[in-house]
Amino acid sequence: MNTQPHQRRSFAWPLAVLLLLLICQCASAGELRIGKGLVDITPPLGTPMLTPMSRPFVKLSEEAHDPLCVRAIVIECDGRKVAIAACDVTSIPNHMYDTARAMIVAETKIDADAIMISATHTHTAPQIRERYLGKVDEEAKQKALAYIELLPRKMAEAISIANSNLEPAVGLAGIGFEDTISFNRRFVMKDGSVLTNPGKNDPALHEQIVRAAGPTDPEVGVVYFESPEKLPLATLVNFSLHLDTDGGSAPTADFAGTLHEILRTARGSDMLSLFAIGAAGNINHYNLLDPKNPRRAKGHEESARIGSVLAAAVLRTFPTLQPLDCSTLRYGRKMVEIDFPREKGANMAAQHNNSAKFFDGEVDVYNEAGRQWFEAEVQVIALGPELAWVGLPGEMFVEFGLAIKNASPYRYTMIHELSNRSIGYVPNMRAYPEGAYEGLATRCAAGSGEQLVDAATRLLIELKHQKANPDVANLKQ
Repeated sequence: MNTQPHQRRSFAWPLAVLLLLLICQCASAGELRIGKGLVDITPPLGTPMLTPMSRPFVKLSEEAHDPLCVRAIVIECDGRKVAIAACDVTSIPNHMYDTARAMIVAETKIDADAIMISATHTHTAPQIRERYLGKVDEEAKQKALAYIELLPRKMAEAISIANSNLEPAVGLAGIGFEDTISFNRRFVMKDGSVLTNPGKNDPALHEQIVRAAGPTDPEVGVVYFESPEKLPLATLVNFSLHLDTDGGSAPTADFAGTLHEILRTARGSDMLSLFAIGAAGNINHYNLLDPKNPRRAKGHEESARIGSVLAAAVLRTFPTLQPLDCSTLRYGRKMVEIDFPREKGANMAAQHNNSAKFFDGEVDVYNEAGRQWFEAEVQVIALGPELAWVGLPGEMFVEFGLAIKNASPYRYTMIHELSNRSIGYVPNMRAYPEGAYEGLATRCAAGSGEQLVDAATRLLIELKHQKANPDVANLKQ
């Protein structure tokens, strides 16, 4: 009996099933999914707060004005995952970030190079650097140490929650505009000197201002994710402005807290909003060029005003958001060797600037090892051919953010400063001989910021022109 036809049918069925599975896998690999995580990190009462070093005491936390949080999203596409998070702290110490990243890798299996965590830079948050707890009593110190130990776990928890709640999504992006709340804080004076925020507390000095010493960046970057049914999932906002409008002893996310509340009210309480500070090392909210209204205000009312103005700019951008091609997900990082400045922190502090002592502690481990340089991380995450996030490790001058955006091959480039460790202020070359606060406080040699810009630009270009090959899609150097 001839059984050949039957044998052919038996052989064809496995082929058909295999082909169907491959088709399903390809469809799944190209699907965009996101997850969101939100974890409260508001400190307990009596926790030491960030306090200017010139003060002989340390503030202790009172009842919070609004919650401090870690906000995170995980993006899955093209068979890969990335995590982007923002933490309501002033900066993230190197050891804390390394601990959090290791936890995240262990719990989620997300590649270490695909994890970007930034500090929002709120100045009304706990002191999380142990070396600056010497002015507090033992009870307060123990609260601070417990908080410091807990933070990496909270960062990992937010990303783990996001990773466990992935759902289909559609991505959109756009650029808004807001130029009434952010101002360059360095000014050229009549005597040729450059000062930071001159006349903020001395009206007579204000009369000596000639012009701002640099630009601002009024762009409001908006990335929005919604479900296929058009239900809001997450909004990521990027803007270059110091979060230093509040102050006091009541923990607060500063103007970002108001931003989050307004966006959730407008778009839905289930939507996560995430704010990341752009390049803002020399940008704050004081409008010192307007003699009639210099805006020297601080406090909850001022932070609410700024948050409301920024939220309005974001909401105005929503109708203009453009759909994103989210078919690929690429990421990479480069380690850059940064030299220490020739002038040591002690000498700089002698020039009426105690902040150098603070930033000296940012990279002290390298000094103790007898090195003249340290490593700084530059990171890029790219979703599709039009959107990229750039993570930079310090308080970058706004000129650097503008330079990266101008050189980027991506239509939408979001700059997240204070990401993945912290190296303090990063001024441009011109600021070093000019001096003033940032130029004296930096722990980076002249030219360091330009090195970081070059590394970020090269990484953006490399990822943009990379072939979609899982074996080579992730760059590390």
